[in-house]
Amino acid sequence: MEYCQEIISGKRCHIFARGEQGPVIYWGIAAGSGSMAEKTVRMLADADGGDFLLAVYESKDWNRDFSPWPQAGVREGEHFEGGAPDMLAWLLEACIPYVEGRFSQKPAVRMAAGYSLAGLFALWAYLESGQFAGVASISGSLWYPGWTELLREKVKTANLSCRDGEDCIYLSLGRKEEKTRNPRMAAVGDATRATERIFREQASLKQLILEWNPGGHFTEPERRMARGLDWLLKTQVKKEEVQNDH
Repeated sequence: MEYCQEIISGKRCHIFARGEQGPVIYWGIAAGSGSMAEKTVRMLADADGGDFLLAVYESKDWNRDFSPWPQAGVREGEHFEGGAPDMLAWLLEACIPYVEGRFSQKPAVRMAAGYSLAGLFALWAYLESGQFAGVASISGSLWYPGWTELLREKVKTANLSCRDGEDCIYLSLGRKEEKTRNPRMAAVGDATRATERIFREQASLKQLILEWNPGGHFTEPERRMARGLDWLLKTQVKKEEVQNDH
């Protein structure tokens, strides 16, 4: 496993590489959370999911950078500023060209991943940009007001590659997450089920899973991330094996 850090247009990015031929996964984390990424990658390295390039980029303002549109916070004094369009622009215009230009050895199969609010961002970026072939949204903040409505509309109207059923979506949630006392966040269970259903029924997605984990939102986040990333990688390996057989 190779590792390096880069500053790309002002944002710190941790690069983990195993081999030279695998997919490129972009994973957003909070600034200073590099240790979480390292633990996740150690778990991922033990799995036999083939080569990969993992670009883990840091956000200095979590609630701003990963919220797709402005929204009142769930706690007193908190606010979601809706800065995801700026983060997506940075990904598409700065991070992706740099990472794939320097580290990828072939045209990349590009995927997005994230935990919590960054998991919502990963799905939103997939819908909004059409530039990703897969997503892992781990304990994603899919309770976010307006998310399922946007998903229904985007699946109907956007020019998504998921229309041919070949993209892969991994969703996961802790079984206790929807039992929180916060009424807005308690909607996460129904919203996650709805997300899985919309992708399966309206986008005819073949490679789709909703996995339920024990515990609440903060239970074993590294292990959950590793499971989601490993699923993306193994799904891609299987897809390539089928293509090679033909």
